Amino acid sequence: MLPAQDNKRSAFAPGLALFFFISVANAQVSIGESPVELVVEGYANVTTGFAADETANTTVDDGHTRLDAALRALLRWSNDHGPDVGLRAVVEYSPELELEFAEASVLVFGGHGRLEIGDRQGLPDVLLGYAPNNFTFTGAEFGPASGPSLDPGGGLQAAFLGSAVSAQLRELAGLGFAATLSDDRSTKALYVAPKARGWLAGVSYSPEADDSRFGELAQAGLTHDTYWGENVLHVGGSYSFARANVRATGLRDLHSVNVGATYVWDYDWMLGASITYDGSSATLAPGANESSISDAWGTVISLNYNAGPWTAGAYLQRATREGDSEFRGNDTLTAAEAGLSYRLSTRIRLYGAWYYFRLEDEGDSGLRSEHGNLVLLGVRATL
Repeated sequence: MLPAQDNKRSAFAPGLALFFFISVANAQVSIGESPVELVVEGYANVTTGFAADETANTTVDDGHTRLDAALRALLRWSNDHGPDVGLRAVVEYSPELELEFAEASVLVFGGHGRLEIGDRQGLPDVLLGYAPNNFTFTGAEFGPASGPSLDPGGGLQAAFLGSAVSAQLRELAGLGFAATLSDDRSTKALYVAPKARGWLAGVSYSPEADDSRFGELAQAGLTHDTYWGENVLHVGGSYSFARANVRATGLRDLHSVNVGATYVWDYDWMLGASITYDGSSATLAPGANESSISDAWGTVISLNYNAGPWTAGAYLQRATREGDSEFRGNDTLTAAEAGLSYRLSTRIRLYGAWYYFRLEDEGDSGLRSEHGNLVLLGVRATL
């Protein structure tokens, strides 16, 4: 503006890790002075999920607790006679991937913008801090600001579902929230232009996307901010193009467009709306079961309110991706979420949410109509 385990052991280990993290979390760590400075940031999210209501295929590991955590470091050399140079690295932990070296990049930045080369998220986000990505317009402000989140497509809801439904939900949940593959973290070059008269633009290119169905991936985004009094109107959009690996998948190339707007009123209320449209891209290639192909799209509307340490919010989502079930996943997703968070301090936050979803007309997957209600509770600590 991030397998089911033995319940006692899986609940104890994240709790112990979070206790250690909080005990050393004094502040964002900054080492050195100009011209060379190192900034280290970190977060740890501990979340547990429960089933309020579920059908047979939407099983939930009741009481299962997961830890998602990361450390981020930015080493910056300030150059009086030219652009600044930096190195950025991110180490993450999640139950699925355990400890991994998630991002690493080289930066050149100054008055003409920022150039970054390395393993990085496609559409550029912030270098420091945990502000929302400039190229998204809706979200769950009450949830974790980094790692698997409670946003549409954030992944935290699906993490507590059985594998079959989880895979289907992930395939649809990003539609309406962002352009498809916006969270790609392959090796790429990206450029962010300096903000001018409220306009901000970014582009990125990867020779090979993380998704094995695609090769080259190009992404671009443009937004504009209008300020008056204590109000802000944020509008814009983004586009993803991915070259399909036709020999391996039989898919068309991907063309995904997301547009949206966020209105912040009196710095307390935040209303957002956005839509994603993929058309019939990323479906079966011409000549292969053409009659089953239809457009993929999604829309999200969200409302958030902040009052002191409290943040409350909710969103509604509708998405459809019809066609071949092997590559297209679900046909239709209807989802709603409402949540609340409370900041104990500037570094520790409690959060909770209720999430409802319905998946319909699942085609060859065998999931004709499934629904579920989840309750998610967690605590977040940051450096």
